[in-house]
Amino acid sequence: MSRQSIIETAASQDGTIESPPNSNKTKYGEWYGLNGVKWCAIFVSWVYDHAGNHLERVDTVNGYQSCQSGYVFWKRNNCIVQDPQPGDIVLYDWGGDGVCDHTGIFVKWIDADKTTFQAWEGNTEIGNNSDGGKVMLRNRKKSLVRAFVTPKALNEAPAQSHDDILQNGDTGSNVTVLQKMLFDLNFNIKADGAFGPGTEEIVKQFQQKHALAVTGIVTPELFGLIQEEDSLPNVPGKKFTTGSYVRKGDGGNAVLMVQQGLNTKGANPKVDESGVFDNSTMVAVKAFQKQNNLDADGIVGPATFQALGIVDV
Repeated sequence: MSRQSIIETAASQDGTIESPPNSNKTKYGEWYGLNGVKWCAIFVSWVYDHAGNHLERVDTVNGYQSCQSGYVFWKRNNCIVQDPQPGDIVLYDWGGDGVCDHTGIFVKWIDADKTTFQAWEGNTEIGNNSDGGKVMLRNRKKSLVRAFVTPKALNEAPAQSHDDILQNGDTGSNVTVLQKMLFDLNFNIKADGAFGPGTEEIVKQFQQKHALAVTGIVTPELFGLIQEEDSLPNVPGKKFTTGSYVRKGDGGNAVLMVQQGLNTKGANPKVDESGVFDNSTMVAVKAFQKQNNLDADGIVGPATFQALGIVDV
């Protein structure tokens, strides 16, 4: 039950891969009770448990499955540290958008200026940092880190807080943000800022889908998990209509058609028709919207689809 045992337990898993390949199915997911999903956080939870330092309850009794909910939990429990020690948890933010994308276990600094370090990580690979399907020791830049964490599992048990939860009867802007994210995740919900029985039922559906306790109550950690899922690119080829919205971070057919439409309409410089809604696409969308007297928010909604000449598919 020590930091060294955490490092040794992680190292013992070096080279472990998904079975079958590209399935997200691992022994870590079987242990956690949620298999076939992205598993970097589940791997860290497994390592802590098998090293004798079972993590505090973040998403479930076994630890955390969402990088963003882990960040939210440990931040509000004052577990963020500036000088990580071996065995501490690392949370990464690849794009600098404030949402955590990946996680691992800090091993050591590898340069005197403490700008580069080693970390044990699950579900990674050279060329696919966040979903590579393998356990590896990675070299990382500190600039990619959202937070270093000394979890309560290495100290005392955390005090449970009931502050900042959203539940039936609540109203306000936080409820609106929650409802908008759930709408973006294809739940049939109206973003009216009122947490009523309908919103509660959809929250329960989300919890059930992710093998969480079905309470209908949104804790800060659950809010973080929803936020993380909402930030993921859409599945390429996903069906869409011109009632949809696409924005920075999305990917697939809808984005490709937007990029093609922008180029057809004279985007200067031309947009890379990659199917990924990157920063250059957003800049081009804003310029197009401004030229066509639309709200220049960089989000492609019904009016922008129509102006681009894109019809339902």
